[in-house]
Amino acid sequence: MTTATAQAAALTPQTRRLLEEKFGKSVIAAGYTVLPTVVLKYQQRLELDPLDINLLMHLLSYWWQKETLPHPGKKALALAVGVDPSTVRRRLKALEERGFIKRHPRRSSNKSSQTNLYDLTGLIQKLEPLAAEEHEEIRKRKARQMARLAGKKPGLQLVKS
Repeated sequence: MTTATAQAAALTPQTRRLLEEKFGKSVIAAGYTVLPTVVLKYQQRLELDPLDINLLMHLLSYWWQKETLPHPGKKALALAVGVDPSTVRRRLKALEERGFIKRHPRRSSNKSSQTNLYDLTGLIQKLEPLAAEEHEEIRKRKARQMARLAGKKPGLQLVKS
């Protein structure tokens, strides 16, 4: 299954319509990437700098089925983010050391190297407690809003005689 096919299959018609309304049909047809909001909101707490975020977003853009790990090449990532491949290599190593990703080397039948597989389970595990915090914040915000609404005097009502 191609990335475009996997993306199209992943969208409900309603979600696709909403995305197309925001970005246009042509833009969505070219592809999109899902990035959990907690990655951006808690970027500082996760100690992820802009290059880390950019690399993670690119890895996520290659990952459309849970069981099929992304495997972009370092040169492709370097070209996409505008840095040297050695910088990508170092940053991916650091992300792995910090538990965000796990690299799985691949070899072809003639023992030559292929692009690594990238397991993002570590990222997901780091996001879980942050997502729980976010859910609690949302719950508290809704409770405050409901309390404010309950304290307001009712507006004028039409009374039928």
